[in-house]
Amino acid sequence: MAHDLQTAVARVPAVATPAVGRTSVAVTALFAVTAFLGATLLFVVQPMVARIVLPRFGGSATVWSTSSLFFQVVLLLGYVYAHVATTRLGRRAQIGAHLAVLVLPVLVLPVTVPVVADTGSSPSLRLLAVLATMIGLPFAVVSTTGPLLQRWYSWTSAARAEDPYFLFAASNLGSFGGLLAYPVVIERVLTLQQQRTAWSAGLVVLLLLVGACGVVAWTAPGRRSPSSEGSRAPATQRVLTPTVRQQVAWLGLAFLPSALLLAVTSHLSTDIAPVPLLWVVPLAIYLATFVVAFARTSRVVNPLLARAAGAAAVFALVVHVIGPSLSVAVGAVVDLTVLTLVAFVAHSRLAATRPSVEHLTRFYLVVALGGAVGGLLNGLVAPVAFDRMWEYPGGLIVSVLLGVGVLGTTGTVLTRRYGARPGVVLHALALAAGAIGLVIIASLTLGTWWLLLLGGAALAGAAWYAAARPVPAVGAAVLLIAFVSAFQAIGSLETTRTFYGSYRIAETERDRSLSHGSTIHGTQLSEDPGEPTMYYARNGPLGQAMSVLRPQRAGVVGLGAGTIAAYGRPGDVYDFYEIDPQVVTFAEDQRYFTYLRDSAARVTSIVGDGRLRIAAAPEEAYDLIVLDAFSSDAVPVHLLTQEAFDTYASRLGPDGAILVHVSNRYLDLEPVVADAADHLGWSASVGLDATPEPPAIESRWVLVTANQRWTAALRDEDGWRPAGDARVEWTDDFSSVLSVMAGP
Repeated sequence: MAHDLQTAVARVPAVATPAVGRTSVAVTALFAVTAFLGATLLFVVQPMVARIVLPRFGGSATVWSTSSLFFQVVLLLGYVYAHVATTRLGRRAQIGAHLAVLVLPVLVLPVTVPVVADTGSSPSLRLLAVLATMIGLPFAVVSTTGPLLQRWYSWTSAARAEDPYFLFAASNLGSFGGLLAYPVVIERVLTLQQQRTAWSAGLVVLLLLVGACGVVAWTAPGRRSPSSEGSRAPATQRVLTPTVRQQVAWLGLAFLPSALLLAVTSHLSTDIAPVPLLWVVPLAIYLATFVVAFARTSRVVNPLLARAAGAAAVFALVVHVIGPSLSVAVGAVVDLTVLTLVAFVAHSRLAATRPSVEHLTRFYLVVALGGAVGGLLNGLVAPVAFDRMWEYPGGLIVSVLLGVGVLGTTGTVLTRRYGARPGVVLHALALAAGAIGLVIIASLTLGTWWLLLLGGAALAGAAWYAAARPVPAVGAAVLLIAFVSAFQAIGSLETTRTFYGSYRIAETERDRSLSHGSTIHGTQLSEDPGEPTMYYARNGPLGQAMSVLRPQRAGVVGLGAGTIAAYGRPGDVYDFYEIDPQVVTFAEDQRYFTYLRDSAARVTSIVGDGRLRIAAAPEEAYDLIVLDAFSSDAVPVHLLTQEAFDTYASRLGPDGAILVHVSNRYLDLEPVVADAADHLGWSASVGLDATPEPPAIESRWVLVTANQRWTAALRDEDGWRPAGDARVEWTDDFSSVLSVMAGP
């Protein structure tokens, strides 16, 4: 199919390139700068807006995938407008109409957060409604900038007017720069209010520049194109309309990187933290591959690079199956590598098969549709249809096919080579057996680095071999996933997925456990079900704090399996605040956990965001507030700001305390909590059990209180000390995850 389009492109007559004078250079510079600024604003606003709405949706990592779906759909609508306007209206009529449209975003500035009533609908739908009201109109207008500028530029007599796709590279370069600037510079320097103001000012400048480009295109003498000559043009000079098959290929090549991008992002933000930094890195890689692919003049994709993409996908599949046996850092490197290779191959094939300028807006419309379908799958369909993140291994499987060219020029080779021959089944079984063997060997030798490296090299070689045999490789991948899923199901009682994450309840002879992503959030022993375990064990920091504080009224943000309820005594009141109703269902289901049922205290489960629901509680409602609201391995940022601690303090009685769980593999949250303590004028004490004895595991907790008696008593306990000297200030208007990234 790519060959058909390349033939069509070859038949498009060459248009003489105008002499490059000062006017031509100035016009090119104007359009390039405008495209760059438009794309920068387009992609700076995405993490900014998601960051603004994140606290209102419980800090869920799904906020980003749902937001991405919204932005992709609005981008698609913008491209529909650009395509219809440029094909149905004359040049000057279209430019004049769009100059009028440019006024509309100014009417809704600056960006503000609307109030959308909670009608009981799904969080995804409520989030989409908030985004549509908040940023929908400005984003839609800005999204038209890329394709319109390229089409307008083709109407001028400037250099490369016959092939304005270089402006797409300029746009993506702006997107790339804007994304990297957000977590590294913007988020660290500007408050959210300052970010809104700066973005609004930048939008006004963009609208003026777009208007200037429109005036240039309006007054330009233009150029004749084969399509404008209609039936009078010789047959050899007519521009062929892309076929349905070609457009389906564009759709698939745009869909796969988009779907893989969101799957990788969900994995990273679930297991590390739902913060803009971890949204930006994969998206920046995705855009960088766009920049490089469309900046190339060659229309040939290196077959070795294509095979490397397939091999990387095979490698990542096995690593994904190994799962928790590897560190998240290793998995993240593998994920980002395969995203880079697959996205570059897909985008290079898009660039290689781009049509003539007469079909430019159609091309971008199909590409935007592919991206929107990828967002729809990850943002709405996957959380409902799958009980775990099946879209990621699914994307890798399709990537194996993409890597050798099923969507490219060698698809017919696969049909001729494999077809429906019975040998392909045996080949798939052999590859699957080898992959299972590698998984078992790797799992047994992960403690020895040189064996791990050797196993990685062997896996890389096997992946390179399998990438050249995609049909058996895909069959082997399906068999491998089925094998591992069946193995994991042996001890699994239930798996489910909600807006807030993927959960699994597993059972062994020793205990039952509740997992969210790759993090276990609670276990209950079979022989001694009343004994708190893991982070909450009596011989750990939490147990020590509870024995000293002995609270009668406790508010706990984050339910998990309900383990903390084991500390309740007769007459005590324990209120658990949990944002996900599914977690409440698990904790209250006596088939799985009985901490809530067996607690001597009066226990209540309250569904909703902990910070917001505690704010609705009476003043002095609690002696102790415990923050244990993990989003996989991270505490949601909005629970740790100074304003959040002001809310908690207002709901504590005299000499009350706040106990914060800060255990984390990647973020050092102690300085944030210590700064919040300073803000309140209270002291902060840190408890760390670095050498725990079962049933405890290593954990770190920070106690914030003005009660000096409690502080002194705790610091007499083993493992407790004053908070360190480091301080990191987080407020609702200003926070940066880079400031608390833990060292190696």
